[in-house]
Order: sequence, then C-alpha cells, then structure tokens
Amino acid sequence: MVELSLHDYLVMVSFVASIAGLVLLGDRHSGPTDDRTLNEEMLMKMSFLYWLLATLKLTTVLSYLLTVSSILSLPLQRMAVRQVKE
Repeated sequence: MVELSLHDYLVMVSFVASIAGLVLLGDRHSGPTDDRTLNEEMLMKMSFLYWLLATLKLTTVLSYLLTVSSILSLPLQRMAVRQVKE
C-alpha cells in the first residue's frame, strides 16, 4: 500500500475543492443578470479551473524532478562509496 504524504493530501483536497467550486458556480441562471455579474461569475470559474490545472501541473513537475534527482543521485552515491573505499 502506498503511503501518502502531507503534500499528497493537500493536492487531493485542493483538487476536490476546485471541482466543488466549479460545481457550485455551475450554470444556474435564475433570470436576467447584468454584464458585471456574468463577468464576475466567469472570472470565478476561470480561477477555479486555473487552480485545478495548476495543481495537476505542479504534481507533474514535482514527480519529474524527483525522478531526475533519483536518477542523478544513484551514480553519485556509488562514486562516493568507491572513493571512501579507496
């Protein structure tokens, strides 16, 4: 079983909160509204969508960085062990 860190939990909560925000701001036009109200609603939807995409990008970037650092650290660690033995 995979253990989740605090960052993983925060990303999941942020993801669910962004989806909940988009659902709450769904298309519920109860009558004629002015342009300002429509613009504010659209900006709120765009901010939730941006946050949703940003959390996915951040998670992807972190996983790539961790992979690269793991790939680089293994040969460096082996070189350090060889130098200590000599």
